[in-house]
Amino acid sequence: MGADMKKFTTISALLPALALAAGTASAAGPAEWAPPGGDDLRIQSLPATVPAAPPSRHVESKPVSYAWPLTIDRSAPAPSGPAMESREYWVDTTGRGLEQGLKLPLSSAGAIVRVSALHADTGLLLDAERLQVSIDGMQLSQTAGAGGIEVLGGADLQAQGMAVPADTLAFQLPQQGRPDSLRLQMAGLPAGQALVVHVFEPESQWMGRLAANRHNYLAGNDIALDVGLVKGDERFAAESIQAVLVSPDAAHSWPLEVTDDGFGLKGLAPQDLPDAGEGLYEVHAYLQGHQDGTLVRRDLKVAVSIAAPTARLTDRIASNGSAGLAIDLGVEVAAAGRYQVSGQVWGTAADGSLRPLAMAQTAAVLEPGKGELRLDVPAELVLESGLSAPFEVREVQLLDQGRMAVLETRSRGFTVARDAGGPRRPFDTIEQ
Repeated sequence: MGADMKKFTTISALLPALALAAGTASAAGPAEWAPPGGDDLRIQSLPATVPAAPPSRHVESKPVSYAWPLTIDRSAPAPSGPAMESREYWVDTTGRGLEQGLKLPLSSAGAIVRVSALHADTGLLLDAERLQVSIDGMQLSQTAGAGGIEVLGGADLQAQGMAVPADTLAFQLPQQGRPDSLRLQMAGLPAGQALVVHVFEPESQWMGRLAANRHNYLAGNDIALDVGLVKGDERFAAESIQAVLVSPDAAHSWPLEVTDDGFGLKGLAPQDLPDAGEGLYEVHAYLQGHQDGTLVRRDLKVAVSIAAPTARLTDRIASNGSAGLAIDLGVEVAAAGRYQVSGQVWGTAADGSLRPLAMAQTAAVLEPGKGELRLDVPAELVLESGLSAPFEVREVQLLDQGRMAVLETRSRGFTVARDAGGPRRPFDTIEQ
């Protein structure tokens, strides 16, 4: 980070003159949580029993607190959930299926096709000379040039820097015409050999799109995603959608339902998270539909975090009346660990407008039960900003550091009045 972003300050660094002036600069009074926002991630109550969660992997045990000047680019787009656009799909088959012939839909010319063993390092020999490729009933010759295809093996692709298994064949279809279907056939493979065929159509006008409404979810909470086929600015519901939520180790999956309008997926994150190792969960969606007489298939996936509710923010909030800005936030803990709170601190300028002041973070090890974390912005930083109360602390987050999980997000955060009898900024005037 640059010097401005790493300008951490501490109470011990205050100059005597600044300390004398601090009281008039900030004069922070009572703090109050804002009403919850529609996109907030919140835990209303902790489970009666300790939730199934991996042990906390935190190394640092000492409490820490930081604050540094905050600058925000208001022109930058607001953050959104994970999304993917796809012009590709995969098909599982076997040696028997490939010997009998495998028919695959195409929505454009120039598709790139790859045939591989499903599991790497099988020692399977895929003989390019045995592969027969047809488009709309017309067999293609394996010759470089117009109307033909050049089939490359895994070693050829690896030599070009591609990370593919050795037991692979790949080729690109001719870039002329408007093909509808591709047929692959290969004899001589073990009947039960598991294979996968990947079809990527870089020139297709048709894309599949999958987007989650957030990056982070809680165990047992609703999961919602948008899904559909896209052509330019047009959006269409797929005729067939299959979707599942998959655990990080791919050993567990949960089906997701399609919404009535065909443009969404919905389901519940598992209440009891499996012991699936570290990593993110994934939503996989498989779309198929006819558009303009063309059969379009698209596979998509997005990664999301699902966290066990190991702690939550309570309604308890208090300003300790220090020279700077210090706010104690109540935390209820179900599983011991190292927890972090962060927030964007905004202050009031002389003209009454709200300006970014500081980014504040704090973390400490908390045991089960009632605890607290303090967000602290030293008086020196407040004075240098030229801002004063009323303050707002936005984008408040509670994180389980040792389990690398986001537990709560509160976009509107809380306000801090000038003093006990001073002005408060109405919540309905908060700029978003």
